[in-house]
Amino acid sequence: MEPKHAHAPTVTIENFHPSLGASNYLIKRVINEPLDVYADAFTDGHVIMCTLLKWHKIGDAHWSEAPMRPQENDRWQGRCSFPSAGRWEYAVESWADSWLTWRKHFKAKFDASDPELRIEAREGAKLLEQTARRARTAGASSSSMELLELADMLRRLPPGELIDVIMGDDLQLIMERFPDRSLSTTSQVFQVVVERERARFSAWYEFFPRSAEGRADRHSTFRDCLARLDDAKSMGFDVIYFPPIHPIGVTHRKGKNNTLVAHPGDVGSPWAIGSSHGGHRAVEPALGTVEDFEWLVGEARQRGLEIALDFAINCSPDHPYVKEHPAGSTSVKTAQSAMRRTLQRSTRTSTPSTSTAKTGNRCGGSSLMSCSSGWSGE
Repeated sequence: MEPKHAHAPTVTIENFHPSLGASNYLIKRVINEPLDVYADAFTDGHVIMCTLLKWHKIGDAHWSEAPMRPQENDRWQGRCSFPSAGRWEYAVESWADSWLTWRKHFKAKFDASDPELRIEAREGAKLLEQTARRARTAGASSSSMELLELADMLRRLPPGELIDVIMGDDLQLIMERFPDRSLSTTSQVFQVVVERERARFSAWYEFFPRSAEGRADRHSTFRDCLARLDDAKSMGFDVIYFPPIHPIGVTHRKGKNNTLVAHPGDVGSPWAIGSSHGGHRAVEPALGTVEDFEWLVGEARQRGLEIALDFAINCSPDHPYVKEHPAGSTSVKTAQSAMRRTLQRSTRTSTPSTSTAKTGNRCGGSSLMSCSSGWSGE
């Protein structure tokens, strides 16, 4: 969301880096990877600027903040990182710091033995009292009392007696905790998508679990896949990629080597999803059960591997969704017509997924999102 100001912008903030050309173009990082942000921030007058980098996870009300360091020619640099995956936002906030500006001028006039230094001291006392009120509102009563006492001393004592306190680090630390940001300006908001480390780089190894044993006379199951997992691990892979593992349709099933007629025992294309055994939420019975799949995921995790599933949105004519939601599915007659056109173009080298995609039906979007979330949870 874009920032809303209660006043006209007092600072120009521009020339961001990194930038992909627009605030809604997502920058990518992995968990805990630093993001270095650069921006130009400037205003009119001889004032000292303060600039913050602020970020939060979308949906969270709290923004984390970190000071940005001045570079050269109004350039500022800040750094943040993101502790969890998801979508995050960041922005730059900047303002003219009245206290730092006053302190700079006060020191210059003190060094020059300016006779009007007491007038300048009264202005500093006023800034200390304003900060004391902000500290009290924030619940820092002790800091508020210290500031009020110093403001009173600045009005009563010769300003030169307090120069070391005014320029000291202890006072500056208190002032930095309760700055006056009432006239600050916040930049446009940028988004970052944060993923796990393996989203940056991973090596994927694909095999059909039904062929895990490499036997022509037997359909392998999830329980038969461990040897292939060990092989993939030994070769340096870290993700196992499975084609769809859902029940395979019977209607218009293809045979071996992409032939157009299936014979008894032909297992069909795993991309023709849906049969009497279920749809995208179920597992092909010949592979085992959902519990068997969960067991395999656990075994893979123990080996430092992850399992990725091909999320295919195809439905065979036997998919339960087609029967439950006929209005949202291609009619059988239309599907058969599309199938005939596809078969006329088919060759020996065409892939099962191509013909399935052209002749299958499409599931509803909300159902698919639910299915995807369900398997991610597995």
